[in-house]
Amino acid sequence: MKKHLTKFVIVLDVLACLFLFAAYGPVSTFRNWLVTTALTTASHQYLAYILYSPEMVEDIMADNQVIVSGNSTDVSLINVSTVDTGYYENEYERQILEHDENELYKVIEISGNGYSGWITVIYDPQRLHLAVSDSDNGQKVSDMAEECAAMVAINGGGFAGKRGEKSSYGGLVADGQVYAESYGTDSLVTMTNDGKLVLTYGEAEELENTEWAVCFSPFLIVNGERTEFTGNAGGQQPRTAIGQRSDGIVLLVTIEGRGANGSFGINYSDLTDIFERYGCINAANLDGGGSTTLVVEQRVVNNPVSFGKEGERKVFDAIVYY
Repeated sequence: MKKHLTKFVIVLDVLACLFLFAAYGPVSTFRNWLVTTALTTASHQYLAYILYSPEMVEDIMADNQVIVSGNSTDVSLINVSTVDTGYYENEYERQILEHDENELYKVIEISGNGYSGWITVIYDPQRLHLAVSDSDNGQKVSDMAEECAAMVAINGGGFAGKRGEKSSYGGLVADGQVYAESYGTDSLVTMTNDGKLVLTYGEAEELENTEWAVCFSPFLIVNGERTEFTGNAGGQQPRTAIGQRSDGIVLLVTIEGRGANGSFGINYSDLTDIFERYGCINAANLDGGGSTTLVVEQRVVNNPVSFGKEGERKVFDAIVYY
């Protein structure tokens, strides 16, 4: 018995040493992952400060940044034309462009460095709309999809407030009407009436020719220019994001995370890689984490995970395709 206890203590000592080395040693991978991931959650930022002082956390975040250009979308670069010519520059082009004439969308499974998820290809961007919750407590994406008979739905912009008092995080436009005014200068992810994804900075109430708009960030690609990310910017999280190619085709990206189906999430740099790989010239991050939801034909495809809870979270709005 004593011999087994000694072995157990030795194992614990070794594990403790390995943990301390990872947390405080010369290699920054673990602490970058821990701090960036914790600080990009809504309610578990305290995890970053269990091991590190506020000064250390600030230094770590300084090494894992998002550096945006500040530019807005140039709509002249988008020419909506989704005809399949039969010519593909690479396998990624083929996956997007090869489809039947009556195929309104397609879902592609993807995987990469510690993550798995889906790209939903939307061939007619003018059929993308924004559904807004009719409840002060928010609604599940699947419920909003059912209400408008959507073929595809994803969660949209961020929201704030306590239980029973959800509201848009910033400016919000649906069906051309302003549902929520901006608090100031917002990062607005918008869709024009003619199906062009416009990423811009401003106030929702000043937008023109806009079918819908939500507030969230960061922008990942603007006019073909990639945002600069250092280190593990954004941390490893479940993600929802949207992008558009120059031919007008829209890609909705949904990434599992927090262990769902073996996926640990994705950072901003790897997320941007996906959009670049599939030819998007504009792309933006949307609300993620426990909000990340993909609904296809009234079925929740992914496994939404919040810390300590699985299943759909009630959100304030959803991007729907019908």
